[in-house]
Amino acid sequence: MRHRKLSRRFSRTSSHRTAMMRNLAISLIEHEIVKTTVEKGKYLRTFLEPLITKSKKDTLHNRRKVISSLNSQTAASKLFSDISPKLSETNGGYLRIIKAGFRPGDKADMCFVELTCRDPEESLSDTTLEDNAITSPEKAPVPEQTEIESASETVAVEKEAKKPTSKKEEEKKPAPKKEAAKKEEEKKPAPKKEAAKKEEEKKPAPKKEAAQKVESKKPAPKKEEKKESWWKRFVKNPFR
Repeated sequence: MRHRKLSRRFSRTSSHRTAMMRNLAISLIEHEIVKTTVEKGKYLRTFLEPLITKSKKDTLHNRRKVISSLNSQTAASKLFSDISPKLSETNGGYLRIIKAGFRPGDKADMCFVELTCRDPEESLSDTTLEDNAITSPEKAPVPEQTEIESASETVAVEKEAKKPTSKKEEEKKPAPKKEAAKKEEEKKPAPKKEAAKKEEEKKPAPKKEAAQKVESKKPAPKKEEKKESWWKRFVKNPFR
């Protein structure tokens, strides 16, 4: 019985749990915020907060201890150089857990785990802030008289250029219907006499030839053989 045993196992082995906590801690150090379940977030505090307290004293021994537990030199260097100076005055409570509803698949209780020294404005880049900023629309400049005159001249030139195209369209009009009528007369079918001749030629031959072929294919009558009894095969005729 597991009475009074408050450890969280997550249905995993010990090596799997340590690897999971390492991955969560490294991603939290890199991004300063992580979304996970509430139970994993509470278990992450017990894993990462002792490492943050060790990173406040930048010694060789402490660096080696943090690197051995995180198994990542980049995350350890960021923890000593960037995060620990911001948390030098705080004594414990380096992480914040914010409830984030329930997961739609299995209704697991979700949360955001973030560092208390995180500034949300610093995470945004300058380019994104410029894109999201609301700018007042610029007023269009008032056109001068010279611009209006030039526009009217260009419209007149375009109208003159369109005139010869109308003549070309008149030339491309279809020819009179007489030619079409002649073509239809040429395409008319030939008289029915030729069709009747072809039908007579295609008529089947008389049935006499077919009857002759059937008679020729009939098999010749087989000669009837005299049936002998089976014992005569072995006994010779003594009267021969």
